[in-house]
Amino acid sequence: MSEAGSRSTRPVSLERLIRHRLLLVLVMVFGVLLFLLDQAVTTLTQDFVRSRLKHDAESLISALQVEPGNPPSEWMLPSQALPQVYQRVHSGHYFIIQYPNGELRSRSLWDLDVTPDNLQPGGTADGLIAPLDDQQWLVWQQGVRKGDTDFSLWIAEDIAPLQAIQRRFELYLLGLVLIAIPVLLFWQRLILHRGFARLEPLRQTLIEQSRGSSAELPTDIPDEVRPLVEAIRTRLTRSGEQIQRSRTALGNLAHELKRPLQQLHWQAQGCDDPELRNELESIHENLLRRIERELRRARIAGAPMPGQQFIPLEEIPHIRRLIELSTRREVRFHCDIPDGAMPYDRDDMIELLGNLLDNAWRFATSAVWLTIRRDEGGYRLEVKDDGPGVAQQDLERLSERGLRLDEHQSDGQGLGLSICAAVVESYGGGLSFDRDDAGGLRVSVFLPE
Repeated sequence: MSEAGSRSTRPVSLERLIRHRLLLVLVMVFGVLLFLLDQAVTTLTQDFVRSRLKHDAESLISALQVEPGNPPSEWMLPSQALPQVYQRVHSGHYFIIQYPNGELRSRSLWDLDVTPDNLQPGGTADGLIAPLDDQQWLVWQQGVRKGDTDFSLWIAEDIAPLQAIQRRFELYLLGLVLIAIPVLLFWQRLILHRGFARLEPLRQTLIEQSRGSSAELPTDIPDEVRPLVEAIRTRLTRSGEQIQRSRTALGNLAHELKRPLQQLHWQAQGCDDPELRNELESIHENLLRRIERELRRARIAGAPMPGQQFIPLEEIPHIRRLIELSTRREVRFHCDIPDGAMPYDRDDMIELLGNLLDNAWRFATSAVWLTIRRDEGGYRLEVKDDGPGVAQQDLERLSERGLRLDEHQSDGQGLGLSICAAVVESYGGGLSFDRDDAGGLRVSVFLPE
């Protein structure tokens, strides 16, 4: 089988499939949410700082005044109008005011070499720069006119502390997501198990029915699987009805054929040609033997009840009485059988044990033994008699497919090995033959559960 074919027949776990799909969805959803949250917080932070920079820029422009005693083109910022944060070195708040004849810088810039663009009145610009290793500046620039002078204002604020807080918050959130995903997967698994637990009675019932129990399918099932359960129930009912009709029709057909066979027998006896008479009698005997065997199977099985378990203590006495009536022989019957039900179909077991015991009964000298015991992984059945047994060379032939021990029986009764083999094979069991210590035939059957 090809690799593709083996993959197509590989069992699929619905729980694993749902878990993988849920994991994929959770990773995608949480990933998108984290990305959007990062962008939103970054935008919110920068907008907040930018608005503060604009407010400070307006304050600085308002505080600009011409320096006393100097030409009107010289401008100054009174120290009392400057917040202290602009006067501390590398404080994180900086400004540069440029005008045609000069430039005003905050003391916080100290020795930093920053050359901003010169903007015309009404122009604005913003951006991010990192002139220091531990600082990230958000810059706001604008061009204004005050009096007859054009100014280009550059103002910046370090947003690294805000970014650090944002990263710490996002790490906490990521940790929460990494914890939430396994919790959600576990919760999803718990929900699935609780949901599938409602199907456990259905599974147990199907297992019992596969072993031959007549248990009814449960009715308290989820609505999602109710159509499936109803289809299974309908199928099982129809299957049982078909089996019953088939077995009943088989018995009826066998009875109906007895009269034509009797007429065939009369014609064979009245035939003048010896060769033709022998051929007709041979055909009559073969057909009669087959029909009698099917009639005996119908008599032993009785009314077919598909799905009913086999209870040895109830069925073995019934089989014994029928065999005694059929063979008109009384032998000592020793049986060692378990209590309770065996997990196999009642009709199958009656057919199997009926054939085995019927054969042992006919060839036994005085006693027949039946043993049924629980073995590892199933049940082991053993039927033996104290009759003449089977020659060693014939024991090997008994395992050949299609061979019957009743091929040489003139009365058409006896063990149909093909029937027993078919029953055992249907359960995946084994059938073997050997000579018993008492001299008769011993048949061993193993049926797995």
